[in-house]
Amino acid sequence: MISIPIISLSINESLKKFINKLLSKNQYENKSKLIRDALLRLMSTMDTATLDLDSEVVDISKRIIGNMIIVIPNDYNIQKKINKIESVFNKQIVSKNQHFHQNGLTIFMVYEGYLEDFHKLVVEINSINEIKNFRYLIVN
Repeated sequence: MISIPIISLSINESLKKFINKLLSKNQYENKSKLIRDALLRLMSTMDTATLDLDSEVVDISKRIIGNMIIVIPNDYNIQKKINKIESVFNKQIVSKNQHFHQNGLTIFMVYEGYLEDFHKLVVEINSINEIKNFRYLIVN
């Protein structure tokens, strides 16, 4: 199975209405497919010769602080998968809180380390199919 990273976007109200209008006309199955198609069309029509790719490169050796929120079902096997990933990144995960609730478990983590390792951690967490929701924020 191919793991596609989750990307969160903030959009203005008029764009939101336009997206919902396209969805209501049954041109697209869901918002994700619509946005994916729009980005692919934009990339195929863009003049790539004028892009300055060197200025867009992010230094992966940069030290960062990242916050993560993971929502999972209250299932021992899923918690075990999360714990296994945590053990690999135990030096970078500096704080962890868990909140058990009726619908499952919410885990809050704070990461301090290199951007490259944070990316690896995010990929590992995204590979758990049973995750209900996963959000992260790079603070600096």
